[in-house]
Amino acid sequence: MTVGSRLVRAQTRVLRYRVSWAQLAWFGHRLSGIGVLLYLFMHIVETSLVTLGPDVYNTTLGFFDNPVIRAGEILLMAALVYHSLNGLKVILLDFVPAATAWYRPLTLGVIAATVMAMVPLGVLMFAPFSPWW
Repeated sequence: MTVGSRLVRAQTRVLRYRVSWAQLAWFGHRLSGIGVLLYLFMHIVETSLVTLGPDVYNTTLGFFDNPVIRAGEILLMAALVYHSLNGLKVILLDFVPAATAWYRPLTLGVIAATVMAMVPLGVLMFAPFSPWW
């Protein structure tokens, strides 16, 4: 057996694995939860700087007033929206076991609702940095 045929067999085994919607939803829910937790920690540290005086606090707030940080805040808002909607889906599935037959459409609905909510929210949040506003 040649090295090439071994690589082809290994590649076939790796690519055969299919990721399910349940795994993607679980991963997205955990990742968005970790992102929200990290933001909460950063927010507590940033707010606690008010004890060092108004100059330090205002300087810190000035750091957050740029387009890169604003894009991060938009991603944070998307994580919050997705995490909350997916949490409602999990609650529904816990209390209505028959709803598991609709798992994939519910997951697609959570993703669609997140995107539909984030389009106007993203425009409003990024508006102060846009030339047309």
